[in-house]
Amino acid sequence: MLLSSIFFWLFMGISLVSCYALSETYDYQFAVAVRTVFGTTVLLSIISGVPLAILLRRYSPRIVLGKVKKLYQPGADIYQSFRNICGRAGMSDVQLKISKIDLPISFAVDSQRPTVVISKGLLSLLSKDEIEGVIAHELAHIKNSDTALKAMVTAYKTALPHDPVIRLVEAAFHRERELAADEAAVKVTRKPLSLASALLKICDAFPRKNLGSFGTLSILGGGTGLMSRHPPIRQRINQLIRLAEIYK
Repeated sequence: MLLSSIFFWLFMGISLVSCYALSETYDYQFAVAVRTVFGTTVLLSIISGVPLAILLRRYSPRIVLGKVKKLYQPGADIYQSFRNICGRAGMSDVQLKISKIDLPISFAVDSQRPTVVISKGLLSLLSKDEIEGVIAHELAHIKNSDTALKAMVTAYKTALPHDPVIRLVEAAFHRERELAADEAAVKVTRKPLSLASALLKICDAFPRKNLGSFGTLSILGGGTGLMSRHPPIRQRINQLIRLAEIYK
Protein backbone atom coordinates (compact mmCIF):
# COMPACT_ATOMS: atom_id res chain seq x y z
CA MET A 1 0.00 0.00 0.00
CA LEU A 2 2.74 2.42 0.95
CA LEU A 3 4.88 1.42 -2.03
CA SER A 4 1.90 1.86 -4.35
CA SER A 5 1.42 5.40 -3.11
CA ILE A 6 5.13 6.18 -3.47
CA PHE A 7 5.20 4.83 -7.02
CA PHE A 8 1.98 6.69 -7.92
CA TRP A 9 3.30 10.11 -6.95
CA LEU A 10 6.71 9.44 -8.48
CA PHE A 11 4.94 8.32 -11.65
CA MET A 12 2.84 11.49 -11.77
CA GLY A 13 5.78 13.80 -11.13
CA ILE A 14 8.13 12.13 -13.56
CA SER A 15 5.37 11.97 -16.21
CA LEU A 16 4.87 15.72 -16.07
CA VAL A 17 8.60 16.37 -16.30
CA SER A 18 9.00 13.88 -19.17
CA CYS A 19 6.06 15.33 -21.11
CA TYR A 20 7.49 18.81 -20.80
CA ALA A 21 11.01 17.70 -21.73
CA LEU A 22 9.90 15.69 -24.77
CA SER A 23 7.09 17.96 -25.97
CA GLU A 24 9.17 19.43 -28.80
CA THR A 25 10.93 16.20 -29.79
CA TYR A 26 7.75 14.19 -30.44
CA ASP A 27 5.46 17.02 -31.49
CA TYR A 28 4.06 15.08 -34.47
CA GLN A 29 4.55 11.49 -33.26
CA PHE A 30 1.89 11.05 -30.57
CA ALA A 31 2.07 7.24 -30.34
CA VAL A 32 5.86 7.28 -30.04
CA ALA A 33 5.63 10.02 -27.43
CA VAL A 34 3.18 8.02 -25.29
CA ARG A 35 5.36 4.89 -25.40
CA THR A 36 8.50 6.86 -24.62
CA VAL A 37 7.02 8.86 -21.75
CA PHE A 38 5.24 5.85 -20.24
CA GLY A 39 8.28 3.58 -20.45
CA THR A 40 10.67 6.22 -19.13
CA THR A 41 8.32 7.12 -16.28
CA VAL A 42 7.75 3.54 -15.13
CA LEU A 43 11.49 2.82 -15.21
CA LEU A 44 12.44 5.98 -13.30
CA SER A 45 9.64 5.45 -10.77
CA ILE A 46 10.92 1.95 -9.96
CA ILE A 47 14.54 3.11 -9.82
CA SER A 48 13.60 5.99 -7.49
CA GLY A 49 10.88 4.28 -5.46
CA VAL A 50 12.75 1.20 -4.28
CA PRO A 51 15.65 3.13 -2.66
CA LEU A 52 13.17 5.59 -1.15
CA ALA A 53 11.17 2.74 0.41
CA ILE A 54 14.36 1.19 1.79
CA LEU A 55 15.45 4.52 3.28
CA LEU A 56 12.03 5.01 4.86
CA ARG A 57 12.18 1.54 6.39
CA ARG A 58 15.65 2.12 7.78
CA TYR A 59 15.40 5.68 9.06
CA SER A 60 11.70 6.02 9.93
CA PRO A 61 12.17 4.79 13.53
CA ARG A 62 14.68 7.59 14.08
CA ILE A 63 12.17 10.13 12.74
CA VAL A 64 9.52 8.86 15.15
CA LEU A 65 11.89 8.79 18.12
CA GLY A 66 13.07 12.27 17.18
CA LYS A 67 9.63 13.61 18.09
CA VAL A 68 10.16 12.61 21.74
CA LYS A 69 13.56 13.68 22.99
CA LYS A 70 15.12 13.16 26.42
CA LEU A 71 14.38 9.46 26.78
CA TYR A 72 15.66 7.79 29.92
CA GLN A 73 15.68 4.39 31.61
CA PRO A 74 12.62 3.32 33.62
CA GLY A 75 12.59 2.93 37.38
CA ALA A 76 12.79 -0.48 39.03
CA ASP A 77 9.04 -0.92 39.60
CA ILE A 78 7.87 -0.11 36.08
CA TYR A 79 10.81 -2.03 34.60
CA GLN A 80 9.82 -5.17 36.52
CA SER A 81 6.21 -4.85 35.37
CA PHE A 82 7.43 -4.41 31.81
CA ARG A 83 9.62 -7.51 31.98
CA ASN A 84 6.71 -9.53 33.38
CA ILE A 85 4.46 -8.46 30.51
CA CYS A 86 7.21 -9.20 27.98
CA GLY A 87 7.65 -12.66 29.47
CA ARG A 88 3.94 -13.42 29.18
CA ALA A 89 3.95 -12.16 25.58
CA GLY A 90 7.09 -14.16 24.72
CA MET A 91 9.06 -11.04 23.73
CA SER A 92 12.27 -10.93 25.74
CA ASP A 93 14.24 -8.68 23.34
CA VAL A 94 12.09 -5.53 23.70
CA GLN A 95 13.33 -2.54 25.70
CA LEU A 96 11.39 0.17 27.54
CA LYS A 97 12.17 3.91 27.49
CA ILE A 98 10.50 6.74 29.38
CA SER A 99 9.87 10.15 27.82
CA LYS A 100 9.82 13.34 29.88
CA ILE A 101 6.77 14.58 27.98
CA ASP A 102 3.85 15.43 30.26
CA LEU A 103 1.27 14.26 27.70
CA PRO A 104 0.00 10.67 28.19
CA ILE A 105 1.63 9.10 25.13
CA SER A 106 2.78 5.58 24.33
CA PHE A 107 4.11 4.02 21.15
CA ALA A 108 6.43 1.32 19.85
CA VAL A 109 9.16 1.35 17.22
CA ASP A 110 10.96 -1.56 15.61
CA SER A 111 14.49 -0.18 15.26
CA GLN A 112 17.75 -2.06 15.83
CA ARG A 113 16.11 -3.23 19.03
CA PRO A 114 12.31 -3.10 19.39
CA THR A 115 11.39 -0.34 21.82
CA VAL A 116 8.28 0.68 23.72
CA VAL A 117 8.14 4.33 24.79
CA ILE A 118 5.76 5.67 27.44
CA SER A 119 5.72 9.15 28.90
CA LYS A 120 5.99 10.25 32.50
CA GLY A 121 2.60 11.90 31.95
CA LEU A 122 1.10 8.48 31.27
CA LEU A 123 2.85 6.94 34.29
CA SER A 124 1.44 9.60 36.62
CA LEU A 125 -2.07 9.26 35.16
CA LEU A 126 -2.65 5.50 35.16
CA SER A 127 -2.67 2.73 37.76
CA LYS A 128 -0.29 -0.23 37.59
CA ASP A 129 -2.85 -2.52 35.89
CA GLU A 130 -3.76 0.21 33.40
CA ILE A 131 -0.10 0.82 32.53
CA GLU A 132 0.40 -2.90 31.97
CA GLY A 133 -2.58 -2.91 29.61
CA VAL A 134 -1.09 -0.05 27.56
CA ILE A 135 2.32 -1.75 27.48
CA ALA A 136 0.74 -5.03 26.33
CA HIS A 137 -1.07 -3.09 23.59
CA GLU A 138 2.21 -1.61 22.31
CA LEU A 139 3.97 -4.99 22.50
CA ALA A 140 1.16 -6.42 20.35
CA HIS A 141 1.96 -3.86 17.65
CA ILE A 142 5.58 -5.04 17.63
CA LYS A 143 4.61 -8.70 17.58
CA ASN A 144 2.14 -8.11 14.73
CA SER A 145 4.75 -6.11 12.75
CA ASP A 146 2.53 -3.02 12.83
CA THR A 147 5.29 -0.76 14.11
CA ALA A 148 7.41 -0.89 10.95
CA LEU A 149 4.53 0.30 8.77
CA LYS A 150 3.52 2.96 11.29
CA ALA A 151 7.03 4.38 11.36
CA MET A 152 7.31 4.32 7.55
CA VAL A 153 3.99 6.09 7.13
CA THR A 154 4.98 8.75 9.68
CA ALA A 155 8.20 9.40 7.76
CA TYR A 156 6.33 9.38 4.43
CA LYS A 157 3.78 11.88 5.72
CA THR A 158 6.63 14.12 6.80
CA ALA A 159 7.85 14.18 3.20
CA LEU A 160 4.43 14.30 1.50
CA PRO A 161 1.90 15.52 4.10
CA HIS A 162 -0.99 16.03 1.64
CA ASP A 163 -1.13 12.60 0.00
CA PRO A 164 -4.85 11.63 0.09
CA VAL A 165 -4.26 8.07 -1.14
CA ILE A 166 -2.00 7.02 1.71
CA ARG A 167 -4.19 8.73 4.31
CA LEU A 168 -7.41 6.91 3.40
CA VAL A 169 -6.01 3.42 2.90
CA GLU A 170 -3.56 3.60 5.80
CA ALA A 171 -6.21 4.97 8.17
CA ALA A 172 -8.53 2.03 7.50
CA PHE A 173 -5.69 -0.45 7.99
CA HIS A 174 -4.62 1.09 11.29
CA ARG A 175 -8.13 1.17 12.72
CA GLU A 176 -8.28 -2.58 12.27
CA ARG A 177 -4.79 -3.07 13.76
CA GLU A 178 -5.66 -1.02 16.85
CA LEU A 179 -8.61 -3.29 17.60
CA ALA A 180 -6.40 -6.34 17.04
CA ALA A 181 -3.76 -4.92 19.40
CA ASP A 182 -6.39 -4.32 22.09
CA GLU A 183 -7.53 -7.93 21.82
CA ALA A 184 -3.94 -9.25 21.85
CA ALA A 185 -3.15 -7.14 24.93
CA VAL A 186 -6.10 -8.64 26.80
CA LYS A 187 -4.88 -12.15 26.03
CA VAL A 188 -1.63 -11.26 27.81
CA THR A 189 -2.94 -9.31 30.81
CA ARG A 190 -6.40 -10.95 31.08
CA LYS A 191 -7.65 -7.57 32.35
CA PRO A 192 -9.72 -5.98 29.57
CA LEU A 193 -11.42 -3.48 31.89
CA SER A 194 -8.03 -2.11 32.98
CA LEU A 195 -7.20 -1.28 29.37
CA ALA A 196 -10.69 0.21 28.90
CA SER A 197 -10.15 2.38 31.98
CA ALA A 198 -6.75 3.48 30.65
CA LEU A 199 -8.28 4.52 27.32
CA LEU A 200 -10.94 6.59 29.05
CA LYS A 201 -8.42 8.33 31.31
CA ILE A 202 -6.11 9.12 28.38
CA CYS A 203 -9.06 10.41 26.34
CA ASP A 204 -10.04 12.79 29.15
CA ALA A 205 -6.47 13.94 29.84
CA PHE A 206 -5.13 14.39 26.30
CA PRO A 207 -5.56 18.00 25.10
CA ARG A 208 -7.32 18.06 21.71
CA LYS A 209 -4.90 20.71 20.47
CA ASN A 210 -1.99 18.29 20.83
CA LEU A 211 -3.53 15.41 18.89
CA GLY A 212 -2.41 16.92 15.59
CA SER A 213 1.30 16.83 16.48
CA PHE A 214 1.32 13.86 18.87
CA GLY A 215 -1.63 11.84 17.58
CA THR A 216 0.62 9.23 15.96
CA LEU A 217 2.32 8.71 19.34
CA SER A 218 -0.91 8.25 21.27
CA ILE A 219 -2.84 5.06 21.90
CA LEU A 220 -5.93 7.07 20.93
CA GLY A 221 -4.73 9.29 18.07
CA GLY A 222 -6.52 12.10 16.30
CA GLY A 223 -8.87 12.56 13.37
CA THR A 224 -12.44 11.48 12.80
CA GLY A 225 -14.31 9.35 10.30
CA LEU A 226 -12.45 7.94 7.31
CA MET A 227 -9.31 9.93 8.11
CA SER A 228 -8.94 8.62 11.67
CA ARG A 229 -6.14 6.14 12.29
CA HIS A 230 -7.83 4.90 15.47
CA PRO A 231 -11.31 3.41 15.92
CA PRO A 232 -13.86 5.43 17.91
CA ILE A 233 -13.20 5.01 21.61
CA ARG A 234 -16.77 3.78 22.08
CA GLN A 235 -16.08 0.90 19.69
CA ARG A 236 -12.89 -0.03 21.54
CA ILE A 237 -14.55 0.12 24.96
CA ASN A 238 -17.45 -2.03 23.75
CA GLN A 239 -15.01 -4.64 22.43
CA LEU A 240 -13.15 -4.68 25.76
CA ILE A 241 -16.40 -5.05 27.69
CA ARG A 242 -17.31 -8.06 25.53
CA LEU A 243 -13.88 -9.55 26.19
CA ALA A 244 -14.39 -9.02 29.92
CA GLU A 245 -17.17 -11.63 29.75
CA ILE A 246 -14.60 -14.14 28.51
CA TYR A 247 -11.85 -13.32 31.03
CA LYS A 248 -13.97 -13.29 34.21
